[in-house]
Amino acid sequence: MKKIITLGLLSSTLAFAQAGMLGGSEGLHEINAKTLGQWQVNLGASGNLTIGSWGLSRGGIYEVNGKRYAFNDADASLSGNIFVEVGVLDFIDVGMSLPLYYEHANSKWGGTANMWTTSRGDLDVFAKIGLPFASAGVYSMALMLDLYVPTGEECAGVRPRHAWYLNGNGYTHPFTADRWTFGAGLAFTFDFNKIGAPIVWNLAASYVSPASYSLTQTFVYSTGLNWNATSWMTPFLEFSGEMRLMDNGRYSFDPLVDPMLITPGVRFHFPHDIDFAFGMDFAARLFQSGFDHYADVKYGRDHIIYYQGQRGVKANYGYTSVPLLSGSALLSVKFDAAPKSEDSDGDGIPDNEDKCARTEKGVKVDAEGCPVEDAAKLARERAIADSLARVDSDNDGIPNVSDRCPNTAAGLSVDSTGCMLDFDKDGVADNLDKCPNTPAGIPVDFTGCPMDHDKDGVADYLDKCPNTQRGAEVGPNGCMLDSDNDGIADFKDKCPGTPAGHAVDSTGCLPDFDKDGVADVIDKCPNTLPGIRVDGEGCPINKKEDLDQLKKGIQFKTGSAKLTKKSYGTLNDIADLMNRIPEANLEVQGHTDNKGSDVKNQKLSESRAQAVVAYLEKRGVNSSRLRAVGYGPSKPIADNGDAAGRAQNRRVELVPFAK
Repeated sequence: MKKIITLGLLSSTLAFAQAGMLGGSEGLHEINAKTLGQWQVNLGASGNLTIGSWGLSRGGIYEVNGKRYAFNDADASLSGNIFVEVGVLDFIDVGMSLPLYYEHANSKWGGTANMWTTSRGDLDVFAKIGLPFASAGVYSMALMLDLYVPTGEECAGVRPRHAWYLNGNGYTHPFTADRWTFGAGLAFTFDFNKIGAPIVWNLAASYVSPASYSLTQTFVYSTGLNWNATSWMTPFLEFSGEMRLMDNGRYSFDPLVDPMLITPGVRFHFPHDIDFAFGMDFAARLFQSGFDHYADVKYGRDHIIYYQGQRGVKANYGYTSVPLLSGSALLSVKFDAAPKSEDSDGDGIPDNEDKCARTEKGVKVDAEGCPVEDAAKLARERAIADSLARVDSDNDGIPNVSDRCPNTAAGLSVDSTGCMLDFDKDGVADNLDKCPNTPAGIPVDFTGCPMDHDKDGVADYLDKCPNTQRGAEVGPNGCMLDSDNDGIADFKDKCPGTPAGHAVDSTGCLPDFDKDGVADVIDKCPNTLPGIRVDGEGCPINKKEDLDQLKKGIQFKTGSAKLTKKSYGTLNDIADLMNRIPEANLEVQGHTDNKGSDVKNQKLSESRAQAVVAYLEKRGVNSSRLRAVGYGPSKPIADNGDAAGRAQNRRVELVPFAK
């Protein structure tokens, strides 16, 4: 009993309840959109205490090896944290919170399974960013970011401290998610004190996502209504909780099983920015099952925690998200950590506010730290100023003392500074400005017109092609016209009507590899030799001049590089064609199917290509105009999976080339 009392006192200073209890400036569990201010520091501790076995598991019972056991009625569950947060800017706070837990699980297996234990939880590193653009009047808004570092002890405790700790496919660790976890959300504050009503209403919601598929995504929420009854006391009423957002393994989606609290309480504001708050947490499950043991066990039977403690002890029990009743408290202190400014001249005004930081000692200064002048000196300065105010050298109606352009030519209209009127503020007076309506900020030339570096008639600020070649016709954006959108400007385009979507050469025309006058995109015989007459599809009219037809007559004996007799007539036609067109060069390519080894097929393809070249040389074709290449099975044109496909892949290709 003494141990329980001692730990109860500890929990009042090192304690932690549900989401949001991180030392905020209002209530216990609620989060507001207010930030501390630059270099303001808030630190302290908060937490809760519950006594009773139902704060550990449903009905205060658990099972080990198929046998049921019960925790003692006087057992306790304590949760606590120590926190610190710092305002790094007026609208950004950063901080961290370290949870500390104690389970007084006094039962047969409590000590053996490490259920009866004191340990730590997952470190929460958090940031709050005020959103000035989303704040007006009584309303303000802030972005919240959390990173939970898995520092908690595994295989320890009984009650899972957060809903996202539940592992639907394995053992649950009550004190840690055992994974890095990320959270992001928004906080809203409606401060009616600004319009004379002593009420503050806070709303907050976050999405928490562990880095594991075995743990569930969780929605964390809180709201609180605060009544500023006096300057030193604020009663409040809060509703907060956590809700798993999906089914996960053995656990189904059930918001009523997850943490849900109603918390009435009071927060006291003491001198030196010390705050103390306490309240009573009522679990929503209290209104579901009350103190009925069997009902409590029944409502938790679909959410059984599977736990493995030390020494391999395995237990299971009904999931208790929060105790039925618990007391919560918070103690925090806020202070200014900003460095104090020096007063180097000792005039009582800090240097960061002193506009005359080197004033001699003993001199009387004003609120800005500058010497207070005597009345006679001030009178003399005013008399001189009055005299200067009457002098107007250029007779433009503006005294010299105020005239920024004291030598304005006679007869010109001037503005209130004495300078010639410049309606568009481009630095060129209206009487010289040929473009008096130039948009603000646009560089202009001496005539007041926007600069046009390439002289294409489109001002530089509108010109997307500021270095256009002189004399080229351009569009409204300053770029050379390209009517067929082929990337070649019209003044260079020899084929200005190229169909859309086709690549062109440097002249703007469709490529024609074999130079037969039929573009490659429609040429069905792209390897025609020079000078051969072709039809509209680019194929030779005389089939004996068509390489794609002639190559079909080249045949070899099976598995050999020896030409068949039927091939000689075709090869003779090819040789005659090459001798008739001396400027033509021909690459003979050998291909095989994938039957047999790649090495053998490669050698066979090379030998067959060389056999064709050797025959053509015998027929009078110069060897310098021929070359043989073997590709083996590496370039199939049909599926090698069937006989017809393999027959197509065993082939000779005749491809012209240029030297």
